[in-house]
Amino acid sequence: MSKNMALLAAVAAAATCVAVQTCPTLAQPAAKPKAAAKMTPVTIAQFGHVFLYMPLYVALRGGFFQAQGLDVKLVSTGGDEKTFTAVSTGNAQFGVSDPTFAAIAREHGQGGKVVAGIVKGTPFWVITFKKEIKPISSPAGFAGYKVATYTAPSTSYAVMKNILRNGGKPVDAKIVQGAFGTLLPLIKANHADMALEIEPMVSIANHQGAHIVYSPANLPGDFAFTGLTVSDDFFAKHPEQIQAAVNALANAMKFVHKDPKGTLEIAKKEFPEVPEAVIKDALDRLIASGTTPASPMLTKNAWDNAIALRKDLGDIKNGGSFDQNVDMKFVLKAPQ
Repeated sequence: MSKNMALLAAVAAAATCVAVQTCPTLAQPAAKPKAAAKMTPVTIAQFGHVFLYMPLYVALRGGFFQAQGLDVKLVSTGGDEKTFTAVSTGNAQFGVSDPTFAAIAREHGQGGKVVAGIVKGTPFWVITFKKEIKPISSPAGFAGYKVATYTAPSTSYAVMKNILRNGGKPVDAKIVQGAFGTLLPLIKANHADMALEIEPMVSIANHQGAHIVYSPANLPGDFAFTGLTVSDDFFAKHPEQIQAAVNALANAMKFVHKDPKGTLEIAKKEFPEVPEAVIKDALDRLIASGTTPASPMLTKNAWDNAIALRKDLGDIKNGGSFDQNVDMKFVLKAPQ
């Protein structure tokens, strides 16, 4: 196995971890943890060990959850729908994944609330190793190509499918689906011409000679990509824990934007298999693009854009209203 393939395998292995116990905090957390006797154990289910979830890992390793009296355990589910199932069944108190799955589940009788935003916008970049493929300025530029995305019903697949629908003027291109960590090998093996990727895979590919040819980041405008969700039952019974979790995320996001060096050190510990230069490039891209927000506020416009995409693809029929599925009252009370 080459060095590059070994790196990709390590990233993929990290993405499919089954359970990650509470991480050690930094030597100087932003605030002193509450007394051990008052710590409340909570489980947060996440789609996977994903670099985009950096505010979550900063909140954990930076001591922000502990400072709010929460003893957090992370578990990875391997799917957006599986994450919300873990929340709705009580196997986890919080979920971190595509927030629209709260609305999708509600249509099937499992209600939930999105109480914070974690990733903003559509944080994808289309990359290729083929030098002859030039920057693409419109969906029509994908004609004749094979584009790799994560498997349906992921947001990655949904976004690319919507791009190729091209507002009712379908583009003759093919989507090749693959698991997290497999898209770069797919294009290297010529099973796809390009891939719709996220960080740090974009920066890993760049360091290996790939180039970015397209970004859908601005297509739908503000977009609810990743949120913190809870079940309706937990929402009604445990507002203190929800407020504590949202406070921790708000403080972590402020830390990311104010202390890039401190964030880099946390990211290096969280993703030790990724070279420091790649991590720095990835963090810079996420912060500059606004993908890692400075606040966990999730706006109605962002929610409506995400729901519109799911409705357009048939994942949601009639529901999905902001008022029914989202509540930002905890964000409004969080440190600003």
